[in-house]
Amino acid sequence: MKCLFAVVLLLPWVAAAAEADWFPRGDLMTIGVYYYPEAWPESQWARDMANMRKMGMEFVHMGEFAWSFLEPEEGKYQFDWLEKNVALAAQNGMKVILCTPSATPPVWLTRKHPEILMVDAAGRRMNHGGRQQGDWSSPVYREYVARIDSELAKRFGHDARVWGWQIDNELSHYEKEFSYSPAATQRFRAWLREKYGTIDRLNADWGTAFWSMVFQNFEQIEIPNQLDHAGLPNPHAQLDFNRWFAVEAADYLRMQAGILRRFGANQWVTTNFMAMYPNVNPTLSAKDLDVFTWTHYPVHGDVFPENGPLGFRLGSGAVQSFMHDFLRPINGLSGLMELQPGQVNWGAINPWPQPGAIRMWILRAFAAGARMVCTYRYRQPLFGNEQYHKGLVETDGVTPSPGGREYAQAMSEVIKLRAEYRAGAKEPAAYAARRTAFLIHFDNRWDIENHKQTTRWDTQAHWMKYYRAVKSMIAPVDVVTEDRDLTGYPFVVAPAYQLADQGLIARWRAYAEQGGHLILTARSGQKDRRGHFPETLWAEQIYGLIGARIPIYDLLPGTVEGHVTADGARYAWGSWGDVLAPEAGTTTLATYADQFYAGKAAAVTHRVGKGSVTYIGVDTLTGELEIALLRKVYAGTSPAALKPDFLVDWRDGFWVATNFTSTPQTIPAAASARLSIGGRSVAPGGVAVWTTP
Repeated sequence: MKCLFAVVLLLPWVAAAAEADWFPRGDLMTIGVYYYPEAWPESQWARDMANMRKMGMEFVHMGEFAWSFLEPEEGKYQFDWLEKNVALAAQNGMKVILCTPSATPPVWLTRKHPEILMVDAAGRRMNHGGRQQGDWSSPVYREYVARIDSELAKRFGHDARVWGWQIDNELSHYEKEFSYSPAATQRFRAWLREKYGTIDRLNADWGTAFWSMVFQNFEQIEIPNQLDHAGLPNPHAQLDFNRWFAVEAADYLRMQAGILRRFGANQWVTTNFMAMYPNVNPTLSAKDLDVFTWTHYPVHGDVFPENGPLGFRLGSGAVQSFMHDFLRPINGLSGLMELQPGQVNWGAINPWPQPGAIRMWILRAFAAGARMVCTYRYRQPLFGNEQYHKGLVETDGVTPSPGGREYAQAMSEVIKLRAEYRAGAKEPAAYAARRTAFLIHFDNRWDIENHKQTTRWDTQAHWMKYYRAVKSMIAPVDVVTEDRDLTGYPFVVAPAYQLADQGLIARWRAYAEQGGHLILTARSGQKDRRGHFPETLWAEQIYGLIGARIPIYDLLPGTVEGHVTADGARYAWGSWGDVLAPEAGTTTLATYADQFYAGKAAAVTHRVGKGSVTYIGVDTLTGELEIALLRKVYAGTSPAALKPDFLVDWRDGFWVATNFTSTPQTIPAAASARLSIGGRSVAPGGVAVWTTP
């Protein structure tokens, strides 16, 4: 066992494969479904596979939670049942995605090696059962994962019927978040040694002179844990722990991807990231995965008031679109690996989606450039934790559910669009002129969360205000990180960019000088990369860039609303307000209407070289000010003024509109446009697709 793991550790790094013809452009997008043959009688497998294909499914996904069936006893593998289902899928013309089963370790393993189980913040070691209880920092757990992965890849890695592999499932520890095990602690310490070299450097960056937190050696360091402290943990230690945890997750994925590639060929590799999950960073796997996929369950009890009274049945168009725009630019191959098929079981309240909404989510994925959509799951469970989770068929196993009928409809519409597809379609120039880089950094999100300063602040909600504003103008968006070249984007939005350095600020200035338009927002530029305040005036490092000073910022209690005005309109705010003092040559866009700083600037803009820099220092309650100000910045591109969450995008020659609002919306199409799907008025949860001459 230890010898095998040593070999795995010594394997040369294996890069993600160059793009093969896994997703032919003319196929546009393909749709498939999860199936768990281990949970159903063998006598039903052939029937189920045939019925999946009758519904239009083009691939089937299997094996992610099946470790106990694949290796019922240590070293004794039973793959024949999976082989039979691979054969049945192929006989029905469906490709196969197989999974590594590392999310659900078998009981023989957890009882023999309890040290492979994660330890929560209260010091409790998790028990057998459920999923994601394994500790991927445990070297013993990695040994066993390497073994089962190797055997699966040896069996199926050259099987032409197997299209691709999914590693693990929703890599996380769910609501437990982190493991505080001895193994995790040791790997965290090792990472710190590598990063800092000496304990003195760590003490300096962690600011341990505060409250006598000084460490004498790395062995004294524990994972920061709120339950271990009478007060708050060191925020700089917490930031480093967040960084390490994301790196550790990426390393675990890299280990498994390397095994699959060592024993296989001509099969793509992915994992399914969770939507907006803050603790795992997909960009750290950019060189390890071939396809970037994710999980999305839009309707699970949240009300999404910005979408009107039907928001709880439609879900957030902004969140779904943002995730597509985040994962697609990593390497150009992306999709939804888990998309809701109907009611779910795990929300506080689990309403029925609006009729048509499921089809809309699928075609929103198409509009956003997804190459695949897969739904969890084909059959609704008759037992277990997810009994109330709908599938594509009802509990009788054969009757298509309402969601199943919407998946079948969407697949038939994709097939229709394939027939209309013409290679070489050029992106409309006016659309390209609004192309926007939405710049994020996980460090900013973590540092703000560790030091929010106000309970009213919500980083994700702040991001979404700006994202919704940009999409309301029919602008193509790439959500990117700092490693990307920004020069090809006419616009860059960098919201709440709290951690910065002189190198980044110089890049921003050069971008604007060359003709780009940069939008920065509240909380930006306050700290350095360590999370320290520079020994300067507040946020002084960005004063020259934004053309203004920030003498103070304000935060209002939860029952208090402040107001700002812009172009005669009045907007409410509460969570954060940077009070700005513009320099000569800087134009004020919005001013505070009340509080002791009434009349002071809340948003400013100024020319920088051939471009501009705009700073919006206030976070409003509804995002309407943000929409109004961004439309001024984009004015030279003749931006649209759609109702936010009525989303319109261009892809492969097709314009696609999806309506996440609660009222009918009219598509922005010329009279000469030819409709392929839907009509000019799009109902809530509806879709329209058209082409222009």
